[in-house]
Amino acid sequence: MLTVKREREIEDGINKRLSRKLDRQWKKIIVVRPPPSLKKLQEEEAAAEAEKST
Repeated sequence: MLTVKREREIEDGINKRLSRKLDRQWKKIIVVRPPPSLKKLQEEEAAAEAEKST
């Protein structure tokens, strides 16, 4: 099944290689980060660890 983006590319005449190249660049741009809820949880755990050690 084609994505909407890919269907548009086919209609507009963008060849496969170019779109795949753009997809790869787009993937490199994205930085995987933990969700804010997880970040908060980790900070709380770190604070608890710091309290225990002192």
